[in-house]
Amino acid sequence: MDSFMDELENLASAFSGQPELEADDATVAKWQRLFGYSASEATKQLQEHRASILPVVSNEHWELVRAEKEAQGFDKEAYKHLCQAQSQPKTRTTPVPSRKAANYLLKMEGPLVDLDTIRTVGRIVLKVAEIPGTDDEGNRTKFCIVDLSAKAHIEGWLAEKWIPFQPTFVPYSRADKSLSSISLAPTLGVDATLPHLRTDSAATEPQPTQSQYPVWYFFYGTLGDSDVLKRLLGVDPIYRPASVAGGRLIEWGGTYKALIDSPGSAVEGAAFLVESEEMEDALRYYETDKYEVVRCEIGMKDDKSLAKGLTFRFVV
Repeated sequence: MDSFMDELENLASAFSGQPELEADDATVAKWQRLFGYSASEATKQLQEHRASILPVVSNEHWELVRAEKEAQGFDKEAYKHLCQAQSQPKTRTTPVPSRKAANYLLKMEGPLVDLDTIRTVGRIVLKVAEIPGTDDEGNRTKFCIVDLSAKAHIEGWLAEKWIPFQPTFVPYSRADKSLSSISLAPTLGVDATLPHLRTDSAATEPQPTQSQYPVWYFFYGTLGDSDVLKRLLGVDPIYRPASVAGGRLIEWGGTYKALIDSPGSAVEGAAFLVESEEMEDALRYYETDKYEVVRCEIGMKDDKSLAKGLTFRFVV
C-alpha cells in the first residue's frame, strides 16, 4: 500500500509541480559524465525526461538504492533516467561475417573514451591508434579505427550492460597507396606497368618509395586552401606554386575537382611537403577511396626545379 501511495504522490507531483524543463550546466555536465552524452544530447535527454509524467522509481525504491547510487554520482533524477533506459527493449547485436571488409572511425567519448576499454569490449587483438580530428562543432576530439566485428561487439556490450549511450561510428575509407618497388607504377599519365618501365635492381627503386618521408605532394583542389589544410593537419601550411604533367582536371558530383590521366596535358596547383606518415594518413582519409596516391614529377615555379613527388588521382 505504501508503495502504491508513493506512486500516486509521484504522479500528483508530476502534474502539479513539474520541474523546470531547462537544464542547468551542472546537471548537464553530470549527465554527460554518467551517460556519455554530448552536451546537446544531455540537454535534450534532460528536457524529455522532465517533460515525462511516468515515474518509474518510487520513493521506497530510491531509499533502498540511494546510498549505492549516490556513491556512483547519481541523484534520483539521473537514476530514474537510467531505469527508464534499462526498461526499453534492447536488441542484442550478434557479430556476423561480412563479404566486404568495413572499417569505421569510432569517436572516443563517454564509456569508450580510452583505447584499453575499446580493445577489451571490441575484442580487438591488434594495436589500436588514436587519430586526432574535429567534431561537427569544430572542437578537437579523438577517434580510432575499428572493423565491423569490433563495432558489433561494442554495440553488443553496451546493450548487455544496459548503458544508455549511442556510440559515434563513421564509415571511413582512405585513398589507396600502393607504390611499386620494381616499377614506376602507379604514375600520373604513364602506363607504368609496361616492361620497359621496370627497374633493373633493388638499388634503383623508384622514388618516392612507399614509406618515404618527408615527401612532396601536389595539390590542385581544396587541399590547396590553407584554411582547409590547417584545420586538417593543425599546422600553418607553406605552399610552393607548382605544376604537374600528364594529367587534367575534371569535376565529379558537380563540386569536386578530380585529377585524371591525360598524357601531354598539365595542371597548375601547389606543392606541399608532407613530413610524416601521420600527416599523410590525414590527407588520405580526407580524400577517401575515391582517389589513389600516385607518383608524379612536380615542377616548382619559384626555382624551376623538379621534384619526384606524389598526388591524388581520381579513381575512374
